Amino acid sequence: MPKPLLIFRIGWMDTYQGIDEIHGGGSHVAEHGEGGEMWNFRDEGGKCYGYVMTTNFAGIDLSRILPDQEWNKGSELTDVDIVFISKSPEKSMGQVVIGWYKNAIVFHKEYRKRRGIKKQGDWDKIEYLSEIYYKNVILLQETDRTFQIPRGKGFPGQSNVWYGDEETSDVAQFKKQLRNYINNVDSTRKRGKKVGSRGKKPNKKEILAIESAAIKEAWTFYEKKGYDISSVEADNVGWDLEASNCDQTLLIEVKGHKGNVVQFELTPNEYTQLQQNKDNYRVCVIRNALTEPDFREFAPKKKKNGWFLVEIDGNESVRLDEKVAARAVQIGF
Repeated sequence: MPKPLLIFRIGWMDTYQGIDEIHGGGSHVAEHGEGGEMWNFRDEGGKCYGYVMTTNFAGIDLSRILPDQEWNKGSELTDVDIVFISKSPEKSMGQVVIGWYKNAIVFHKEYRKRRGIKKQGDWDKIEYLSEIYYKNVILLQETDRTFQIPRGKGFPGQSNVWYGDEETSDVAQFKKQLRNYINNVDSTRKRGKKVGSRGKKPNKKEILAIESAAIKEAWTFYEKKGYDISSVEADNVGWDLEASNCDQTLLIEVKGHKGNVVQFELTPNEYTQLQQNKDNYRVCVIRNALTEPDFREFAPKKKKNGWFLVEIDGNESVRLDEKVAARAVQIGF
């Protein structure tokens, strides 16, 4: 029989290395700004663990691939190719291929829990329904995600899992073209040409632009409140700005973001200063700093289960996961 081929529809990200900006991928991602696929392409001990949200978390029905075989919950099928698709930010592109697993293991109607040591920002429980050796994984750079998924009956649509079991000539032709495409990319990579990636380095110019825009937003915010502002960014004191009026001096740490996800690190010095100056310390988070800045002001608060940042004029709460320093993880909107 032909080698099994599945298509998983997931949210759009850059690297899929953990919590970061994500778009599309269904109603859950749209509502919560997160999804289990955020870890799909992270190397964990030489393996990757694949997630896709299925209807009612039913998992993958392997009987749709091999209907004559008896399947029990948790049974495994090896040597499955999984192609990941996502809706491109460019509206004219529609859904495109973003990467794939070659020769993966897929579980029948079962999600499994990740084991091992978790990294900063990881969810307490990260589930998966397939696994693969990292060497058999390709994640395309955003500029290389150009293979478009056709629309129409029998093709991958709004369902997050596509089994390709529609017996039509058009579907058969599509699967042939898709296999030729991924095989060509794989062979190109083996010849040493750079096609697939597993995460690219941050753009330093963009990072500086985000930081500058965020500082400007914070400066304007406090200036409008009647504060005198001064920058101490170069002094390494544990905060970026000082805002003073006749009543108080606020110590302001500014964190800018390209997108909507709240995730950042506090250096050991910043974290110490936050605790020692909790009444006057502020953390300003600016989402979408380069496009439509969304300014939020937080104050530190010590609770029984650790330190939190609590929004001053809102309902957001950010937990600080303490390591040597601390990373903020969005916990509720």
